[in-house]
Amino acid sequence: MNAAFKKRRSRILGLTLVLASFFLVVVVRLAVLVVFDGPRLTSLARSEQTERLELAAVRGPIVDRHGEVLALSAESRSIYARPRRLLESTSPAQRARLAAALGLSSAPLEAKLVRQGSFAWLARQIGRERAEAAEALGFDGVGTVSEYKRFYPESNLAAAVVGMAGVDGQGLSGIELRYDNLFRGAPVVLRVNRDALGHPILDSPLVLRNPEPGARLELTLDAAIQALAEKELGTQLQASGARRGSAVVLDPFTGEVLALAAVASDGADERLHESAVQDAFEPGSTIKGILGAIALENRAITLERKIFCDNGAMEIGRRMIHDHGRHQWLDLGGIIEVSSNIGAAKIALALGANRYYDGLKAFGFGARTGIDLPGEAEGLVRAPGSWKNVDLASHGFGQGIAVTPIQLATAYAAIANGGQLMRPFVVRAAFDAAGNEILRHTPQVLRRAVSPAVAHTMNRLLREVVNGADGTGRRARVADFTVAGKTGTAQMPNPATGGYYQSRLVASFVGFLPADDPRLVILIVLEDVGEGHEGGLVAAPVFSAIAAGALGRLEVAANPRGYESATLLGALGAMTFHEASDEPARPGDAAPDFTGLSLRAALKLARRAGVKLETEGRGYVTAQAPAPGAAIGKAPIKLTLVSAPAAGWSGGVAPASDPRLSSAAMKLKLAAARQRPPRGD
Repeated sequence: MNAAFKKRRSRILGLTLVLASFFLVVVVRLAVLVVFDGPRLTSLARSEQTERLELAAVRGPIVDRHGEVLALSAESRSIYARPRRLLESTSPAQRARLAAALGLSSAPLEAKLVRQGSFAWLARQIGRERAEAAEALGFDGVGTVSEYKRFYPESNLAAAVVGMAGVDGQGLSGIELRYDNLFRGAPVVLRVNRDALGHPILDSPLVLRNPEPGARLELTLDAAIQALAEKELGTQLQASGARRGSAVVLDPFTGEVLALAAVASDGADERLHESAVQDAFEPGSTIKGILGAIALENRAITLERKIFCDNGAMEIGRRMIHDHGRHQWLDLGGIIEVSSNIGAAKIALALGANRYYDGLKAFGFGARTGIDLPGEAEGLVRAPGSWKNVDLASHGFGQGIAVTPIQLATAYAAIANGGQLMRPFVVRAAFDAAGNEILRHTPQVLRRAVSPAVAHTMNRLLREVVNGADGTGRRARVADFTVAGKTGTAQMPNPATGGYYQSRLVASFVGFLPADDPRLVILIVLEDVGEGHEGGLVAAPVFSAIAAGALGRLEVAANPRGYESATLLGALGAMTFHEASDEPARPGDAAPDFTGLSLRAALKLARRAGVKLETEGRGYVTAQAPAPGAAIGKAPIKLTLVSAPAAGWSGGVAPASDPRLSSAAMKLKLAAARQRPPRGD
């Protein structure tokens, strides 16, 4: 073998090794691409070849408790463009015609086409006429798709409760946000194929996945009562000059909210903000009804004990507390009726910081109520360890603490229903597209705030605020119905000084009716009214107007019907016989359970059961004979009713000689204070 042959063979071998090595590298790289990078590259290829867009789905409707539609989704048209293709196939003059058809000017349209990539929305959720005008131009690179736009048939009725949804179908506020996962349904998906250069493949279809409608939500609201509340609030805002107003109407026994209104004097759209849930204010004298209940529950006062109210002016902690009148000795009922700040301050001092704080917490202040609306505020009740005597005294008439309207209404509902704190709610049920129930809210008791006896006693005392000769809430009266409630007037805090404005007030009234068988709790709050616009003057009339209309809407009878009554003991009125007019019960039937019912409710039950009643006392049923479930004879069922706690409580407010309450201990001075505090209503 000569040298030339050996040299050539070596070269061939080397070249073979190089080629084999290169082939091996290619094989290894291919294996890596297939085994390790395959899924990633496949996904990348799909994303390069197709484009996926989600369009607004069909959101479920919102209806009130009677089926009145408050929100729904209706089909609309959206116009899109393939910018590169549209620019290549049309002249500026032609695109100006397209802009005019869409209600745009040429400059914004050109900016969208230049700024966007392979896809651009030209107009979203427009009317059919504009969409058809754009389609009729027949420009290459312009297309239309169907979307679903949110409409509110009743305009701004219950706007803050219902909330709003965005253009892409997402909930932004209110019920729309809180229950967004139920409303949305399945999104509508748009897919478009593209070639290797990114151009759309014109014969590829626009694939629209069939939408699945979202759930239908049924609210507790009554649209008629809601409209009435908003109308009366708006009228009073104009008359009083208030900046903002809120109204809450709820059922005290279930927690169902029948109306939740928010009105602003500047006409601002309240759809993004529910002030009755998200804003807090100093309650002023409306807190005195709660204070009285807490003091009775803790036996810090009795109904008979009288408190010296210092002739209308008292100093505590270098601060003057004033009343409207020069009151002297008042019992709890008198303090509530005339709304004495001094009397309330002394009750709070006798109660003590810890017991008052625990009582406020029991009524739900300083914590969210749990209402099913987003953004609920907690209010403000500071820990009692930070309270000085002047803080405790001022908290007694509602200064230095902050509550939300829904908190205050729920607290008074506890007094109306016998002491139970209920969770308020605005959604009763939800149903899927097939009509199947997927959600149901039922009444929920959070805790017992006070005993039934204390609640019934406060019910009776609060009636005098409206019906008493010196009551501050006389303008809250409703013809043929008994109202129980409390006025409130508080100075607005001044953030700049850390004190209070002298002539900017929050006026309020909260109450319930019919007082002997409560069906409604109504709260009215008017923010930023001027001096002289106390709660009894400007908020109480709004309460009266809303209450009268709501009772008519609910068909609540002014007096029990369907029975005859005759007083047995004449002027004493201790025993009354009631004859049911329905078919009488037969001997041996089981006796209904009347315990805990008001006289009105007991009479209604007796009418349905066809039994005769014999009642003794007034207020609420505490005993019956025969007992519930026992056999009924021919004799009437005897009911015992009471309206106040048992007498003989120990303790109570200390007499005037007690240093906590006496004017001497308070170092009464009539000199003007550095800052005048709120006066009684």
